[in-house]
Parts: sequence; C-alpha cells; structure tokens
Amino acid sequence: MARFRTARWLPLLALAAFLGCAEGAGDATANVDAPGAVARGAVQFVAGHDAGLAHAQRTGKPVMLFFTAPWCTYCHQMADEAFTDAQIVALADRFTCVLVDADEEPQVCQYYGVRGFPTVQFLAASGQPLSRVVGKQPPHQLLLEMHSALQEVTRRAATPAARGWRG
Repeated sequence: MARFRTARWLPLLALAAFLGCAEGAGDATANVDAPGAVARGAVQFVAGHDAGLAHAQRTGKPVMLFFTAPWCTYCHQMADEAFTDAQIVALADRFTCVLVDADEEPQVCQYYGVRGFPTVQFLAASGQPLSRVVGKQPPHQLLLEMHSALQEVTRRAATPAARGWRG
C-alpha cells in the first residue's frame, strides 16, 4: 500500500524538483546584485527608495515598492505569507522590488502619501505610478495586483505616445 502511494506522488515530486531546479525559477535573485539587498519572505528587495529606483532604471523593470516598518505586525505577516508564495516569488523577478522602511525614510512615505502599512505601490521603471494596494494582502490578491501592474506597463508601452509617435 505504501508503495502505491509513493508511486502516485512520484510524478508530482519529479515535477516539483524540476521546477525548483530550473534556472532562475522562483529564487527571486534579480535584485540580489543591487546594493543593500534584503529578503522579506523569499523575495529579495533593494533596501531604500533611491537605490531601488536607480536599480529599476538600470534594469528597465517596473518597481514594486513595499512600505513597511519594524513595528508593523501586518507587514511581517504579509512578508511571511505573501512573499513566500511560489507564484509571487517567481513573478517578483519581473520587478525591481524595493523595501521602504517608514522609520528610516519618512519623507518617502510622505511623498507617496502612504498613510497605512503595509502599502505596496507599483511604478513603471521611469517612476510613473501604476497602482497601489493598502493593507495586508493575501497571496492571491497580491498576485493579481502584480499581474495587473505588468499588464499596465505593457499597455502603456504599446500606446503610440509611448513609442514617440506624434501623429
């Protein structure tokens, strides 16, 4: 009986091992080469707003700003729950993920009008705002927001004005 159960799960284990070993699959290392890289959950973030935006401009990737604070319980919960989700970790590679500590960069929070924590602000690589979510987000909701931000970047890049066309 145990042999049957193992055989039934063997293909799934093989698939999981393959996906886990695929180059760059879900390791969110895209931001590791940035100065001051820090992890929240399994996602690597560039520490600090200015360093993060500079990194985004170099890479051309859109930005996911994570506004947090050491004292914010919901921020820690979101990091432990959403930023450990395999789909979010994999999709995070398509962003420059930036950690903004509210205690260290209050002026940045004020600039973006952040009034609650956690807040996730999506920006184009140029710094243009795309969308924002406020409050602890479950993994499935954050994943939808990440996809939406990427779609908006694509949509904006496809418009004639974005391509420099002046009809």
